[in-house]
Amino acid sequence: MDFNQSAYNLEFFNFTPEQISAERDNLVQTLIGRAVETTIQKIETPATSALLNQKKDAVINLMFEACQARLDGLRELDKRNFEVPPHVLQIKDFELEQQFSSEEEEAKTAKVEELKLRYRQNMAMLAELEAEQEKYTAILPLVQRELEMHQQIYAACANCDIKKMHTLATLMAKDQKLL
Repeated sequence: MDFNQSAYNLEFFNFTPEQISAERDNLVQTLIGRAVETTIQKIETPATSALLNQKKDAVINLMFEACQARLDGLRELDKRNFEVPPHVLQIKDFELEQQFSSEEEEAKTAKVEELKLRYRQNMAMLAELEAEQEKYTAILPLVQRELEMHQQIYAACANCDIKKMHTLATLMAKDQKLL
């Protein structure tokens, strides 16, 4: 147990996890003791009175040991819930917070300005891309119409012998180059 951490917890919560656990252990032991005494009173006879009182402490200790595993789990839970983490600063600890030198502040300010510039550049690029997308969206119906016209032309030309005309045009183009 760290004394400084314990004092910190005591100041923050007005108790420590160890105090809660110790009080719970004491309460459990008291409850077990009362339960055993009540049970002894209910089953006690003059012949068994001395034997029961003699074994009472051993029974209480055995019952408490049986509860110990659960109490250890609760003890860990107390440490997690009632302990101020070391990275948390209380109001009295604000003088411990990191103080930046003027060079560090200037470097951070320069970094912020650089990030602002990159943000503005990214916003301008985004605006350009959005404008370009609007242009493409605007001409999309025209492109669709042209593709439909191509389909109609291909359908109309399917009936005529295009391959022969293509071969003739190719041969004529070759002859033209030779001249």
